[in-house]
Amino acid sequence: MAIKYIDTILKLIGVLFVTAWIGCDSGCFENRTSIPKAAFYAYNMPDNAITVDSITVYGIGQQSGAMLFDCGKKVSQFSIPFRNDADTTQYVIRYDMKALARYNICDTLTISYTRYPHFISADCGVTFNYTINDLSYTTHMLDSAALMVDEVTNVDEETMRLYYAVQ
Repeated sequence: MAIKYIDTILKLIGVLFVTAWIGCDSGCFENRTSIPKAAFYAYNMPDNAITVDSITVYGIGQQSGAMLFDCGKKVSQFSIPFRNDADTTQYVIRYDMKALARYNICDTLTISYTRYPHFISADCGVTFNYTINDLSYTTHMLDSAALMVDEVTNVDEETMRLYYAVQ
């Protein structure tokens, strides 16, 4: 009887150990970044995504490494990280197509937002989320731009659309 009692206790300890081990798996596996995405669309066909060839996208007034594309080929969308140390972020889109490169044609996106910390979990920590207050842009090649969502969280979704006249 004592052996059966010890066997039951050992099984119970084993179950508790496995439960505690699984419960203590403290990895952080969810997306912890809140990065907006911009995508290119045809103005005359607003539901048709397009690719843009030979563009350069870089940030204004940001730390080094703010170059998103340097003469990127066949770009249909891109991430546009917001600054955590400011309430406005600006990006330049330079059109490097062979016929336009010598003219140095650029459009500028200016996004104003309110940033706020968002607690994810003890393991994952805190990230910044953003509420977009304003989107302004130049229209040298860009026809228009529209916000698809005004709240930027760690959900992977299209934040804004950039519309171009295409033939």
